[in-house]
Amino acid sequence: MKPPKDQPETNVTETLSEWIADLKIDDIPPHVRERARYLVLDGIGCGLVGARAPWSEVATKAMTEFEPEGYSRVIGQQQRYGPLAAALLNGSYIQAMELDDYHSKAPLHSASVVLPALFAAAEVQSRANKASPDTTTAVTGAQFLLSAIVGFETGPRAGNGVHGGDLLTRGWHSGPIFGCPASAAAASKLFQLPPSEVESAIGIACTQAGGLMSAQYEGMVKRMQHAFGARNGLLGALLARSGYGGIKKVFDRPYGGFLAMFSQGNGKTPAYQPEEVVDQLGSLWHTEIIRFKLYACVGGCHGQIEVLQRMQERYPARFAPENLRDIAAIKVYLSEPIFKHDGWKPERPLTATGAQMSAAYIGATQLVDRQVLTAQFEAAVLDRDEVWELTNKTTCYHSAEFDKPHHGCGARIVITFADGFEIEDVTPYPKGFDPPLDNSDILGKFRKLAGSVLSAEQVAQIEDAVLGLEGLDDVEVLLQALVPPPSASNGSE
Repeated sequence: MKPPKDQPETNVTETLSEWIADLKIDDIPPHVRERARYLVLDGIGCGLVGARAPWSEVATKAMTEFEPEGYSRVIGQQQRYGPLAAALLNGSYIQAMELDDYHSKAPLHSASVVLPALFAAAEVQSRANKASPDTTTAVTGAQFLLSAIVGFETGPRAGNGVHGGDLLTRGWHSGPIFGCPASAAAASKLFQLPPSEVESAIGIACTQAGGLMSAQYEGMVKRMQHAFGARNGLLGALLARSGYGGIKKVFDRPYGGFLAMFSQGNGKTPAYQPEEVVDQLGSLWHTEIIRFKLYACVGGCHGQIEVLQRMQERYPARFAPENLRDIAAIKVYLSEPIFKHDGWKPERPLTATGAQMSAAYIGATQLVDRQVLTAQFEAAVLDRDEVWELTNKTTCYHSAEFDKPHHGCGARIVITFADGFEIEDVTPYPKGFDPPLDNSDILGKFRKLAGSVLSAEQVAQIEDAVLGLEGLDDVEVLLQALVPPPSASNGSE
């Protein structure tokens, strides 16, 4: 089938695959490598806490009942699983509490798709190597970091090829879609596959891509959908390394290709942008664009939280707890993807998943509790009258001012009080975009999260291993640190 005249067939999949296969750690600027180490650390911190979440405990119990024991470790657990099952659980843990990273233009949570694939791939590779005396017996920390950066770069590029947040606008869960090629690329790099096999791995991963954003309203599966991306990419790389052929030119094919299919119905011209997949490879580093979360909710509402924080600071009397009932109406203006994603009207009762995805509920929580952390979404506090009174006074709208690149997580808020007094404030993007969050803040977040579930000695062990990745002779040091001692309790208990 010939491509449409307005969408000529390209060859970006091969170009990307060659770049992935050829990239060396010394090709990556030191500051990008440093940022990647902090991305790894942040993901692990999120996973350590996420492993204790109630829905993670349910997932772990379920997987233990039907999955046979294997050799791959999962964060915070003694039980080992097969590589694919381990990737599912690790991805579910990292995404469990909505604390993990996000990309502000091509929305996905990179650590939750890249790290689970790499943890499992490292154990596969090490196991295979140790069975063959003529090959290297360890995956080094530098190999692991290089592979992680490949994944961090690939996911947003695939997303930009289909206009970034547009998938959210149309009801797709973009992260597990962009995440499939990201995890395939990362695992392929760790396996040191040649370009043709990298391309196969990405093709196998992309044909499994999917994710329905209606998962946000209730249930637990939203927590696992990024993990589907981790598993799918790992499967693609595992098959490709054994010679199993995958789809070629998966980003280029106008009939049945990844970009062509996930852009259908978007009404844009051109419908998809293959050139974005390879835009400025080696000079534009998406690893630096990935953002870190300060609040335990969907990233698109972080700007909204910070606007409300400023209002509370400027007008302490108006926003005193005893005066919140004087608020008559709250209007929240959001980008189109975030309005479609999070601007829906919630109803009681609401699950933790829905609460963390609802702009109205998130804003009400900030007004009542003056914080949006994990404690705000525990089952015991989800049905408070004072939160729901403000939630029901909130209406969300789309504002085109936030549809510009990287402004998708900004917000404008107008609050009207019963006496007619009105407050309006706006932010184009939340903290951590420009300037980016400082590494010391990320380290502080990790220490706080990890320290809530591990001993100081274990926290320091993980921190040293991750921040010193390039000096590790064997990434096994890090993998061991993620598992509690046999005497310690774990999240499945």
